Amino acid sequence: MIRTPGFLLLLCLCALTQADGLDPMPPGWQQLQPIPRVDVSGAEPLARQALEQTRSEVARLLADPASDPRALARAFGTLGNLYQLYGVDALAESCYANARLLAPDRFRWAYYAAWLALSKGRLEQAVERLQQAARLNPDYAPLALRLGQAWYDLNRPQQARAALERAAREPGLRAAALYYLGQLALQERRYPEAVAHFQEALALDPAADILRYPLARAYRGMGKTASAREQLALRGHRMPLVDDPLLQEMKALERGARPLFARAMREVEKGAYQAGAASFREGLARDPDNRNARVSLARALYLAGETPAARAELERVLAEDPGQTLAGFLLGVLDAAAGKGESAERYLRQVLAQDPAHAGAHYFLANLLMARKDFSAAARHYAAALESGAENPPARLLGFVARYRAGEPEAAIAGTLDREVGRFPQQQLLRYALARLLALSRDPRVQDPPRALVLARKLVDSLPIPPHLELLALALAASGESGQATGLLQQLVAGAAWMGGESEMQRLQGVLERLQAGRLPAQPWPGEDPLLQPPPVDAALVFREYPAAVPY
Repeated sequence: MIRTPGFLLLLCLCALTQADGLDPMPPGWQQLQPIPRVDVSGAEPLARQALEQTRSEVARLLADPASDPRALARAFGTLGNLYQLYGVDALAESCYANARLLAPDRFRWAYYAAWLALSKGRLEQAVERLQQAARLNPDYAPLALRLGQAWYDLNRPQQARAALERAAREPGLRAAALYYLGQLALQERRYPEAVAHFQEALALDPAADILRYPLARAYRGMGKTASAREQLALRGHRMPLVDDPLLQEMKALERGARPLFARAMREVEKGAYQAGAASFREGLARDPDNRNARVSLARALYLAGETPAARAELERVLAEDPGQTLAGFLLGVLDAAAGKGESAERYLRQVLAQDPAHAGAHYFLANLLMARKDFSAAARHYAAALESGAENPPARLLGFVARYRAGEPEAAIAGTLDREVGRFPQQQLLRYALARLLALSRDPRVQDPPRALVLARKLVDSLPIPPHLELLALALAASGESGQATGLLQQLVAGAAWMGGESEMQRLQGVLERLQAGRLPAQPWPGEDPLLQPPPVDAALVFREYPAAVPY
């Protein structure tokens, strides 16, 4: 799905607005880091209210040089929590730094600063901060787990194991600690120990399906292939739950749906589609009218294998807002993949009526038109799919095929195709199509068997697949090398027979018989050539990768 930064974009990339007493710092507080005011007008009302209220409290305390530093530290720390929750990490860092400066003996601000570093992958800094926090409160149990995580990610197994074994003594941390201890055992090929750790962690937290993959690897290391396959089928991305009171307090500050949507996007991008769908649903419970998020929910549901539920969400969006073109487009793709051509075409035409430049709708509609042999219309839609500037190699190739099938002269097609081969030398299918045309065209203005042979040899050298080998045989025959051509085709016929492809064997046998009779195939681009047809609809690819301007 779309790679879109979360709340930070909502803050208009930290566009500055009028100062509110936090930037610059007022007299008496010059030792503190300024906290620039940012434009939060695009944020959800609850999130905006929480940030504004907390900033106002910080500003009120700063306005009085006699304010209690510990109270000011608490206000800065809370503001840092909010910025961290909403993804504005640079301001969260500054807030925590101020809180630690104002209350250096307060464990919570040291721990939050350490957690921010750990969660952002600043591992050396995280270790340093966690050790500083431990000097303030060595009895806070999650410290051992967080240190173990950092040491593990730094590939320091001895330090990691010592910290994780301490964490594993705490019931609320044991499942997570066992996950990392199991990973350490797996790395050291102590497979039975790894299995024991992962199995116990699953018993403590059965929903933590991230454990399934390393458990499968451990089983494989023990030679238990069937058990490994069983665990692989259950793998996911949900980590074991951690009883971390300070992080739970921070989480309780979260308001509005946007952080939940941002979390859902991160989960989907990791392939955790079930978890992503759950987070989208949680966010939609707070913001049920967010139709962009509902479309993203539908995408996650489809990728999680819940096609009927995905369709229901898309239909709901379209019923509430007929102008939601992404929902209509995805419904069209679903129907095209299911072989429901008429319904798919109806959805795609509705999308184009509202957005005439929708590249995806043009492309999939063109494929449907090719299937019902409306080649002239298909050619127009392939051309429109390319006008947006989006890279779509199949549309570029199939546009030429549609023009050919619509009866356009081969000479006109060959000239344009040759130029496109020069523009896109990495697109092998364009070279394949051009080589067939040069070898088999009946138009003397197009015929160029020597060049066809050069192109065919390069394609075979690059990728010796049967269509390229067949092309080489045809180019050889067109160049007068009939013996080599028939020998190569005989090998392809035998290979097709060995692979059990009866229809393909018969087709190749027909080509061979024509060559043996001294005749080339009548069509440069025959309708049965799989490389010159629209590919099957890959709905999963579309649902996963097609861009959404606003995913939530």
